[in-house]
Amino acid sequence: MNFKRIELIFLGTFIALNLFLLGMFIQNQNLQTEKVAQGNSNSTILKEISNDQIKVGHLSNKSGFSYYASGSQDDLLKTQANQLENQTVRMSKKKLKSEFKTPIELEDNDPVKTINNKLSDPEFVSFGNEYKYNSELSTDNELIYTQTAFGYPIYSSSGQIRFDLNSKRNIVSYTQGHLDNIASLRERSETISQQQAVILLYQYNQIPNNTKISWVKLGYTKYITVDNNQVLIPTWQVAIRSQVGGNNNYVVKRINAFSGSLIKENENNTSLK
Repeated sequence: MNFKRIELIFLGTFIALNLFLLGMFIQNQNLQTEKVAQGNSNSTILKEISNDQIKVGHLSNKSGFSYYASGSQDDLLKTQANQLENQTVRMSKKKLKSEFKTPIELEDNDPVKTINNKLSDPEFVSFGNEYKYNSELSTDNELIYTQTAFGYPIYSSSGQIRFDLNSKRNIVSYTQGHLDNIASLRERSETISQQQAVILLYQYNQIPNNTKISWVKLGYTKYITVDNNQVLIPTWQVAIRSQVGGNNNYVVKRINAFSGSLIKENENNTSLK
């Protein structure tokens, strides 16, 4: 491939990405001026939520600021795979899938500590120091570590390591996604508050009666992929649990923290235990 062709590819990607950001900016400006509450105050809506037997703890009503972000999915995981020990690995859609030849034993009282001590070892995982344990996403059978963007966890699998545990609580395999060159795409913009995110989710009829809001966290979610670059947006993650039938499963719903729009179910909407 000659230099002129490479130059044209980069130019096309740059134009496509900027057109996307312009469209998102116009959409956000319009949505920020609309009042989904239709004249109802937040306190009135919160009362309606309570009347529907939906338990909600303290929610901050303070807005914040964040960025559109981007990260590249390159071949770094593939190129570093030859350093991994005691593993059989393969690549699938830019993710590394590994099975340990001998399961990794974890401390019974503190399994996370074992992984934390190993993250800096390139023979265990690649770029481990870029990931942090995420207690909200983790389950009894899966421990999840996430990369961060501007201090917030990445809730898309492209920026996570998901360790699989067997019945003996040993690590038998993991799947790793990795984003490189994480950077902001434009100046920071105002985000809606934690409280407003839950209110909007309720108004979108996404919170059933007799449920409990277990936690509400701000993080980054994949919005669109342009070539090998992902555009990430700040997103409120709202975990909802049923209060009836002894069901301990969590369902995570997501709200665009800039526009307040509902992010429909896709690979990033996860059911948890």
